[in-house]
Amino acid sequence: MKKLLIPLMVIMAGAVFILLGQPESYAAGKISIEQKTYDLYVKGNHLYTKNGREYAIILDEEIFDFKIYDIDYDGDEEILILTRHETGECGKDLIICDTEKAGGTIFAKEIYRQDFSAGRPWKVDACNLDNDGRADIFIGVYKDTVFYKDVKKRPFFYSWDGDRLHKKWLGSFFTDWDLVDITFGDYYNLGYDVAAVLERNQDDKRIGFYQFIGFGFENMKTIDSGDPSFPSQLKLLFEK
Repeated sequence: MKKLLIPLMVIMAGAVFILLGQPESYAAGKISIEQKTYDLYVKGNHLYTKNGREYAIILDEEIFDFKIYDIDYDGDEEILILTRHETGECGKDLIICDTEKAGGTIFAKEIYRQDFSAGRPWKVDACNLDNDGRADIFIGVYKDTVFYKDVKKRPFFYSWDGDRLHKKWLGSFFTDWDLVDITFGDYYNLGYDVAAVLERNQDDKRIGFYQFIGFGFENMKTIDSGDPSFPSQLKLLFEK
C-alpha cells in the first residue's frame, strides 16, 4: 500500500498535468493489486483511479493525506487515508482501506477508522522499523505533550496487528531541532527502514537519519544540503 510527502512529493513534482477534457488532476502514485499496477490521481481533495477517459472515485470523503502500503504483507497494497478536517487545516480520521479490482475499477473497502482530530494530524506514512512482522504507521501530529507544553509537530508511531493500531512510540521530538518533514526507507541496506527527518533550527536545515532501537530512535547520521553524500531522492525536502 503506498502523503503525500516523500514518495508522493517526488511523483507530484514531475507529474502534474491536465487530462483531456477533465478538471485539473495530479498523478498521485501507483497501487499494486493482484500483481498488476494501477495509477492513482488526486482531484478536488479526492482520490481517484482512471478507467479509459473516466475517473472513478475511491473514497467519497475528502482527503488530507494518504499513503499506499502493503500493511498485511499479502502482495496487495492498502490505502491509508487521513480525511480532511472541516477547517481544511489538518487531518481528522485515519482510515485504512483494503482494495480490490472489479470491472476495470479499483474499489476501496474501509477496514479500520480512528479519530485523530485532537492531535491535528498533518501526515500519514507507513514503514517497517524493526522486522517484527507488523507494519508500522506514522501519524504526524501538531500538539503539546505531557512534559512539553509548546505546540509543534510531533512524531507518533503505531503498529498494525491486522485489526487495530497499537501505540509503539509517541515521541515529543527526535532532537531539539524542529521536525519539518519525514520519510522512511532502507537507506543503509539494513533490511528494514530508518527515518529520514528534515529538521530546522532558525534558518538552518538538515536531515537526520534515525534508527528505531526498541524504546526510541538513535541518530545514525546527520547531513546538510551541501554535503556531497546528501541523497538525491531527498532533495525535494529542502525545496519546500
